[in-house]
Amino acid sequence: MNVLANAERVLAAVAGLALFTLNDVRMFHWLPRASDPGNGKTHAISLQLFGASEQVYVSLLDVAVRWGLTALTVALCIWAVAETLKPAKTTPN
Repeated sequence: MNVLANAERVLAAVAGLALFTLNDVRMFHWLPRASDPGNGKTHAISLQLFGASEQVYVSLLDVAVRWGLTALTVALCIWAVAETLKPAKTTPN
């Protein structure tokens, strides 16, 4: 049962990845396919979802959110690996 005792670190990493994926799905479906300078959507990025590749135009805020979610996901994965590889504390008998 000790294997399931620390599942929160894996769940945290999976939740971070899910947030990143949901943001990409949002951008893939709802952002314009042509530049829209009036709304600030001038930065082109290429997204691929289920084999369909599209170029969408995002604002600077969308770019910052995407990179922030990337950093969060990487940090959560590093934390999960670091906690897993940390030596266990032994209690004296």
